[in-house]
Amino acid sequence: MSFPFPFASIGRNISSLFLISLLLISCSWNSQPPRNIVIEALQAQIIATQTSISESLGLDPMTNIPKVSRVRVTHHDEVQVEGERFVHLEGSFDWQLPQDSIRVDSAFELYLQRGQRGDGWSLARPVGGQGDDVQHWLLYPLGLPVS
Repeated sequence: MSFPFPFASIGRNISSLFLISLLLISCSWNSQPPRNIVIEALQAQIIATQTSISESLGLDPMTNIPKVSRVRVTHHDEVQVEGERFVHLEGSFDWQLPQDSIRVDSAFELYLQRGQRGDGWSLARPVGGQGDDVQHWLLYPLGLPVS
């Protein structure tokens, strides 16, 4: 038994809608930030850590941007903390300070937050609260042009 021509058209339309919805869902699942954003976040995290250490020791803060290479992400998921959504990455990477011959292999854990319009990223670093149980975050914008 064959169906009249209009039913074949409806079948193609349903198939097309199914494929489009599948593509939209798969795009939303791929929330991993671009590699250049991960590298910039690692650089920012190294600088923030070095600055904190320098300040606590009364030394001049580091001004050189470390060279980051061989980034290996071993874990990627999305988490929600206190109503804020983050992309959580874990892995390892190599880094080296300019004019330094030693390259360091380090583990990392990053929390990145996508911009409200989905067009930018920020490195999110947790900071201790002042006696309350609410987690606070410092955000460092990434991907901004260097002036």
